[in-house]
Order: sequence, then structure tokens, then C-alpha cells
Amino acid sequence: MKKGFILYVTEGKNALQDTMDLDETRNRLGADRVCLATSESDIAYGWWKMMTQGVHTVFCVRAAYSEAQDAFEIQGTPLRLCG
Repeated sequence: MKKGFILYVTEGKNALQDTMDLDETRNRLGADRVCLATSESDIAYGWWKMMTQGVHTVFCVRAAYSEAQDAFEIQGTPLRLCG
């Protein structure tokens, strides 16, 4: 079964770029898919998109983006949305 994570970016979202390489974050989380969200509607869209791509287990977790480290810091415990 495929596993996906929605990163709800609450800090550093102004520094996000349109095209970001999320491979390192995806590997660190052990996920098949990762998407970014900065609003509630982005979370809903990311969830829907993952479901249509065959992702069975979807988590949402709060994250902060550090432009200096070019990395995401996971904050809190992931919330399982489905699966």
C-alpha cells in the first residue's frame, strides 16, 4: 500500500519555491508521495490528489521550512487522514 504525507507548512512558507525537490523529505518520512500545503484548501486538494493517485494511507503533519538549511522540520505528530 502506498503512503503519502501532506506537509502543512506554518513557518517559512514565504520562502517556498514553486519547484522544490522533495525527494529527501519523502525518503526521510518513508513515504511514496509528499505534497505541500499552506492553507486548509491545499490540505483538502492534496488529500484528494493522493487518493486519486492510489495512495491508501494519507497523513498530515505540521512542518517548518528553513531556507538556510533548505529542509523541512517536522513539528508534532502526524495525523492519519485515511487508511
